[in-house]
Amino acid sequence: MVNKLRSHCEQSRPPGIAYRPKAIFLLLFSLFFSFPLFPAKTTLINGTAASVGKDLITVQDAYVYRALQRFKSKEYPAVQIETGENLKRTVQKAAFEHMVYLELKSFEFEGGAKSSGDKELQDLKRQKPKEWESISSKFNVSDKELTDKYQRSVQVERFMQKKVDTLTPIITDAEAEKFFKENPGRFKGSQFEQMKNNIQVLLKKQHIQKGLAEWIQFLKEKYGFAILLEG
Repeated sequence: MVNKLRSHCEQSRPPGIAYRPKAIFLLLFSLFFSFPLFPAKTTLINGTAASVGKDLITVQDAYVYRALQRFKSKEYPAVQIETGENLKRTVQKAAFEHMVYLELKSFEFEGGAKSSGDKELQDLKRQKPKEWESISSKFNVSDKELTDKYQRSVQVERFMQKKVDTLTPIITDAEAEKFFKENPGRFKGSQFEQMKNNIQVLLKKQHIQKGLAEWIQFLKEKYGFAILLEG
């Protein structure tokens, strides 16, 4: 199954469009938030913020998740205690990452050489050792636990990039020309050949967004998602 996924990804990635990991996260999260969620406020029930199937995500899990994201993006200080809507969004992101992680495990997806992720983390820790230590001490999480969570996040990013690759179609000249002719108001004064590449990129992005929206809905139904902040 792993080889099948990798082979499909390699065959389906056409030139002309690329998403960086951060852009993929932003796109996926915007789609994730577009689906209705249980109403929630930030009054906590026993510190449990959300559930994915039988797995519970606590408020501390969300704080640690967000701190590691800041650390990885070199946004300091990494430890910031969020409340209100910011906390809700972080809880949703942590839950989404957990769903994707469960999915990649079902594919036995490794996500490339672990050594590259290790090197990236070690470089960051050398640059800002006190930031890393602050996450560990603030939330009473061991260095090993934090390292495992960081590596898991990197693995999720790589899996999502593979998912985008599988959803990226090849748009033919005929498809682009059809779109051009069906939308004359968008291309006034322009010739098809001038706009062809832009149209192909646009159609690829539309296809990817539609596919990701369907995939997110599939994950939510497969694994079960509920926000448990008091509503």
